[in-house]
Amino acid sequence: MLKAIIFDVDGVLVDSMPFQAEAWVKTFKEVGINITREDIYELEGSNNKKLIELIFEKAGKEPEPWHLEQLPEKKREALEFDRIKPYEGITNCLEVLKRHFKLALVSGSHNDTVNKIVNKYFSNYFDVIITGSDLERGKPNPDPYLKALEKLDLTKNECIVIENAPMGITAAKRAGLYCVAVASMLEPEKIEHADLVLEDHAALFKYLKSLIAK
Repeated sequence: MLKAIIFDVDGVLVDSMPFQAEAWVKTFKEVGINITREDIYELEGSNNKKLIELIFEKAGKEPEPWHLEQLPEKKREALEFDRIKPYEGITNCLEVLKRHFKLALVSGSHNDTVNKIVNKYFSNYFDVIITGSDLERGKPNPDPYLKALEKLDLTKNECIVIENAPMGITAAKRAGLYCVAVASMLEPEKIEHADLVLEDHAALFKYLKSLIAK
């Protein structure tokens, strides 16, 4: 029996990925690494440390300790936070779901960014919040979702995950969870390892509404 729904944040609850990606593009350019937004979309869901390591690896370089410490801060400074908005209809959807299920949030983003988003748009909706700052190993490792299960005090068969990114989907599947993906940023074939792929948020809302009727 379904008792909880676990949501990713960027690209699922808020339309933030273009701004998150652009902030990373500007930040990496400062250290001589040129990337595209698409590079970040494909790594979305990983925590800052993992993302920086992967971008440096792709560039044939190795990050120094100060990169891991300072680049996330530079990225947060570059992020145009005020341009981040919830997807239309998502707060109404959460309002309805809250009456029937526990709700959790699992993000690879830094604790400060996640808390700002939650406090601004989603206060009092989520029973559990896991951020990229909470665990050493982030997505695509299963640890964030396993931690959410632990805090929810539920089994993997009592929860589903809503994701949009390859690494997040991999993390959910490694945790043994049923994963629904919405193709908000990437082509459906890049997220086809999810259990169910939905083409847009309209399809996602229809799916979530169907869960209440069951």
